[in-house]
Amino acid sequence: MRRLIEALNRWFGSSVGNAFGNPLEERLHQPPSVGVQPYRDHPHKP
Repeated sequence: MRRLIEALNRWFGSSVGNAFGNPLEERLHQPPSVGVQPYRDHPHKP
């Protein structure tokens, strides 16, 4: 019975975490910026 309660606790915690999201994880998966981006390459003349 104790294992069942622990499993339900983990399942419920995981469900709540997925429902509300993790801000640290959300920052890692943001899409690239849309629009004009600054040119950062420095070309060298041959």
